[in-house]
Order: sequence, then C-alpha cells, then structure tokens
Amino acid sequence: MTADTISEIVPGAPWALIAVMGVTGAGKSTFIQTVSKATDVVIGHNLESCKYSNLEFNVPVRDGLTLFHQGTSEMKGYTFHYYGYNINLIDTPGFNDTHKSETQVLQDIANWLQDSYEQKQKLHGVIYLHNINNVRMEGSALRNLRMFRQLCGEEPLKNVILATSFWGKVEEKTGTDREAELRDRPEFWGQMLKRGSRMMRYTGRASALKIVSHFLDMSPVPLEIQRELVEEAKPLIETAAGKSVNEELIRLEKWHKEELKKLREDYQLAIEEKDKELQETLAEHQRKHDRDLDRVFRQQEQLRAERRAEDRRRQNDLEMHLKRLEDLSMESNVDWEKHSSELQEMSFDELVSKIRANEIKVKADDRDKVEKIIEEVKKSSELSSSSRRKMKGTAKFLLSALLKVVVPVTSLCLLGVPISFPFDFGQDSNN
Repeated sequence: MTADTISEIVPGAPWALIAVMGVTGAGKSTFIQTVSKATDVVIGHNLESCKYSNLEFNVPVRDGLTLFHQGTSEMKGYTFHYYGYNINLIDTPGFNDTHKSETQVLQDIANWLQDSYEQKQKLHGVIYLHNINNVRMEGSALRNLRMFRQLCGEEPLKNVILATSFWGKVEEKTGTDREAELRDRPEFWGQMLKRGSRMMRYTGRASALKIVSHFLDMSPVPLEIQRELVEEAKPLIETAAGKSVNEELIRLEKWHKEELKKLREDYQLAIEEKDKELQETLAEHQRKHDRDLDRVFRQQEQLRAERRAEDRRRQNDLEMHLKRLEDLSMESNVDWEKHSSELQEMSFDELVSKIRANEIKVKADDRDKVEKIIEEVKKSSELSSSSRRKMKGTAKFLLSALLKVVVPVTSLCLLGVPISFPFDFGQDSNN
C-alpha cells in the first residue's frame, strides 16, 4: 500500500463504514487512534471500561411544549481519508463493559446497527480485536464471542477480521502458540475462519492500515441481527444474539432462585435456633440475591422491548415538535443558555466524534455538508491546535457554524444536534 493517510474527508469520495468490536481491554480505542490519527479517542489503561457520555436534550419552549431528543448514540465515529475512501471507524462499547450489562451493550450495538440498516447503510466489515496477552478464553469471554458470531451471522463472517493485539506484551513463541489455539479450536475462531473470516495481527500503524484496507475492495453486507431486526421485525430477544444473552439470564435466574430457596430454609432454622447474628447475615444475603434477580428480570424486559413501536412514537413526537417549533417566535423568553449548556460545555473533538457516529442516519449530501463545516471550523484560528480542540467549551464554534448550514433540521437532530432553536454563543445576533 503506497497511499498515505489523509486526515481530511474528501467530499464526494465513497464511504466505508467499519465497526471495531471486542471485549474491554482488547485495544479498540488504541487501534482507532493509531490508524485514524484522531486526537480525541478516549483510551482506558486498566480493565475498567471507559464511560461513554450519553446526553439527553430536554428543551422546553412556550406553552409547555418540550422537544425530546434521545441524544447521540453510545457509539463514537472517527473519520479519515485513505486510498480513495472516506473511512468511518465506529468505536463500540466492550462486550464485557464494567459499567453496563451484556444486555445493555447488545442493545446499544443492535440499536445502532438497526438505525444504519434502515438508512440503507451497510458495514464494509467488522474488526474483532482480541488481546493476545490473555492466557485463556473462557467463561464470559467465550460467551461474548458466541454472541458476536450470532450478531454477525454465517454469511457476513467473510467481512470479519479477527485481529490479535498487544503483541509487545508477550513473548513471540507464547503469542504464536496462543494464536494457533485461537485458529485451531472450533469454539474459538476455528469455525469463523472456515466461514471466510481472516486472522491478522495488529502490531502498529502499518498493520492497522493493512487491516482497514482489506475491507475497501469488499462489498458491504448486512449483519444477521440487522436482517432480523429490520427485515423480519423481530424483537431483540428473538434474534440469535438476543437468545444467546437470554440463555445466560435464564441460567442466572434459576441459580438465584435456588440460592434464595436455600437461604430461606437456613433462615428458618436460624429462627428456630434463635441465632440473631446468623439471621442478619442470611437476611443480607437474601437481599443481595433479590437485587441481583431483579436486575436479571430488568435485562430480560429490555430484550423483550419492541423498539420499532417506540421509534415510531418518538419520530411522530419529533415531527410534531419540530412543526410547533417552526411556528414559535424565536424571541422566546426561555433561558436558552441553561438548556444548551451541556452542548456548549463540550470540546470540539467530543462533539465531532458524536456527530460522526450518527452520520449514517442522514443523507450523503447532508453528511458532506456537515463534514465540510467540521473541516473549515477545525482550521479556524480559534481551533488551530489539537490541544485547543480538546478544551471544554470549544464545541460552541462548531455549533455556531452549523446554525448557518443549509441542512434540514431533522438531519441535524438525527446527528444529535437539536439546533432548530437559538443558542447563545456570546456573539452579536446581527452577525
């Protein structure tokens, strides 16, 4: 590969959408930063996953009307131009995220994949990263791998690269032995490789670009979960990936109920023996199992939820509110500064990554217009340095510029920027 990476997006160039997945600590964010040269990628340096912010905007206007926008996706997008393509790498939450249940992680990824497919956007491919320094793949790691495979389906596996990372942390022979085990064992990567997936090493920038370039000549394909959610209109719990998660929830439900039964029997004996200390200990254990069981039930309800009906309701509400907003005077007495503070306090880089994760939801022409504005604002004197673009409050420069873009209000709302109402950027309103 002789072409150099160009950080700026090229208007009119074809787009390649690539998702980066894997468990927490596999190196997803490091990979994205390495290949895209993005300066705003949040990288975790321990086993606790990075928290993604998820803003919600509730903006009241006159006569009690409220515009609710669900906020930008938990996914973050990082774009660059390479070898004739505008490439958008999507950073996804880890399958074993320390701040979320497996159900919530699957729901976040599934919602984003459903949105993209409904907008006729297909993934060129998926990069699944695995830390070669991990001694074993068992328990939750194996379960998450099964969920990933079911999320993809059989046919799309040819558009999957299974990439090993952190080779600098392991002896070559040890890493090679683990690599062979991943390749040879069917329950690990063996079956996926037979279905067309490729196994590659991520050892630095050159290898990362090689991994990305592998997808550019491939035809985009829908994943199994996209077909299930959109074409077959299945609730998440009836998809192959949803069933996989629910099987674990059913197992946990059964275990907690069995433990509670034993604890109640022991508690009754403690009462008969008048052992107050043991009663208190057993009661605390019961409360813990009750809380855990309640979490299991809530996760099952999440899987059963019909997103399509909820989406239709939100879309109808959004359209109604936007129509009302257009009819309202822009001289409202509402304290706009209070309700726009969350947006204005963000850094330029934070706002850009959130917008780019949602660009799949808007038309290509609108996306190109927004990208052009991003690059123009990035080159302005106020944001000429990368350190400046990381500073809190610099998002206001981009928001101000987006106010002047000829893009439908609905497109801006889908991007997570509900700017159909005035923001106070400390600028002269006559400018």
